[in-house]
Amino acid sequence: MSADRDSMRHLVEELFQPNMPRHPDGSMGAELELIPIRNGSHKRVGIATLDHGPGTADIIRDAAHGRDWREETDAYGAPSWAIPGGGHISYEPGGQIEIASPVFPSGTPLGNFLRTTVAALRESAGQAGISLLATGVDPYNPLEEVPLELHAPRYDAMTSYFDSIGSSGARMMRQTASLQVSVELGEHVMNRWTLLNALAPYLLAAYANSPIYAGKPTGYASYRARLWQTLDRTRTGLAFNSSDPIGAYANFASAAGRILDDDSAHISTLFPEIRPRGYFELRPMDSMEPDRVGEALEFVSALIHDPDVASEAMSVIGDPDPVLLERAATLGRSDTMIDERLKILERLVADSSVTRTK
Repeated sequence: MSADRDSMRHLVEELFQPNMPRHPDGSMGAELELIPIRNGSHKRVGIATLDHGPGTADIIRDAAHGRDWREETDAYGAPSWAIPGGGHISYEPGGQIEIASPVFPSGTPLGNFLRTTVAALRESAGQAGISLLATGVDPYNPLEEVPLELHAPRYDAMTSYFDSIGSSGARMMRQTASLQVSVELGEHVMNRWTLLNALAPYLLAAYANSPIYAGKPTGYASYRARLWQTLDRTRTGLAFNSSDPIGAYANFASAAGRILDDDSAHISTLFPEIRPRGYFELRPMDSMEPDRVGEALEFVSALIHDPDVASEAMSVIGDPDPVLLERAATLGRSDTMIDERLKILERLVADSSVTRTK
């Protein structure tokens, strides 16, 4: 193994080691993104105040009053807000609002946190004539009407790189929104890694929520997922191989096109559906309404934290399958096989819930 490959493998091995301090297995965190749209015109709302109305920074400041949200300036020079307990509100490159939670001991308090935070933001937004959409892609505006809001070396480099491939990268950065769920590595790290990669198409299909873009049907259940799948295939998809999971991810990292030169920074520009970061970040799901978030958290938690359910789920869905990702993005639950397997998974989760409450 060359020195470069050895160094990359070492960096990848660290991604599969738990962050410190460790949290008990069953703990969960999440990031929920919202797309700000002005009521009536359906135009995107930027961060800053403009002549035609308040920006999103104004509505977040309004929501922060009396809630002890502390305004800061993030690494990109944009306003952000620290929430007591470790949560954070910040921005994605196109001005999408991102709510990042603290780590919670289970999905229930996590869902409650996201529900109350979204409600607070929407109350202020509504008073300003703004809607915060929980959908996977901006359903109203074409790309040229949504500028890049955050300018920093990382985002400028990503924009330049993705633009050299096509338009999907710019649309992803400025116009998509997702629910990303983070879970602990668990006692049997590689078993969970395998299960999560196998579950990715089913999570995508179950929570696909972006069939409309720029006012027109796209032909995809999740156009957000389609954009991710076509922005750069060297850094997206399923980075999985059962015979040597660490080596497969190291090869994935080595083969990905370079946006940033430093190896550690380069790894941070990889966006597989399941992303190791000292915990596992689940990225297949579109943004969704807070009540649906609670459902998704319960579904994910039961599938991976209940050993019996996890084992049965693997027997239902089989090995990770990259082909299913594209089918899930296109058809969602209209794909008969995916839907049938999802129904089995849902029954497993429902049965486990009944057992836990007895």
